[in-house]
Amino acid sequence: MLKFDELPAMPQADRIFVRPQQPREDTDTGRLFLPDVAKTQAHAGTIIAAGLRAMDIMYDNGQEIGDEIWYGQFAGTWEEWDHIVKPGKDSKCKHESWDYEPSLKMFRGKGFKCSECGALRQQEPLLIMNVGDVLCNVESAARVRSGDAQIIRGVTADGKTCHFIRRRDEMTISTSSNGVAHVTA
Repeated sequence: MLKFDELPAMPQADRIFVRPQQPREDTDTGRLFLPDVAKTQAHAGTIIAAGLRAMDIMYDNGQEIGDEIWYGQFAGTWEEWDHIVKPGKDSKCKHESWDYEPSLKMFRGKGFKCSECGALRQQEPLLIMNVGDVLCNVESAARVRSGDAQIIRGVTADGKTCHFIRRRDEMTISTSSNGVAHVTA
């Protein structure tokens, strides 16, 4: 068992850790609750860690740790992440006695409460995948729509088209005398 939100390892190379979203509990109208057999695994999650090469790829593609992503049905490998999600009242507690906590029940996971200090522990799924298995990035699209990032078309040295992301902190905006804003790198 790991300490408060401590990760089990550091992803290597082009691998990322993704915390999967929980499947829906009810229908769009909220009138019908879905039984466990009808729930399907969501193919969306949050990037929580990345290897060094994956961080480079993510930066080039306008992605960040903490982004919500969509991935394919068979992307990655499932592992269990057993960690403390809320520290208890006694920081020196050895957490030797755990009781099942039904309020922390989740898809492919379960929760426990330390009977001595009240700390909450969760065993939840963690998906380890290749950064190339990310199909869509919800947050990156929102950054482009809001103007915090731009997709720029350029040309490589051999004349081929190349698109890249320019972030707001990489933009210099100047206003000419006619009031038109010009963005320069």
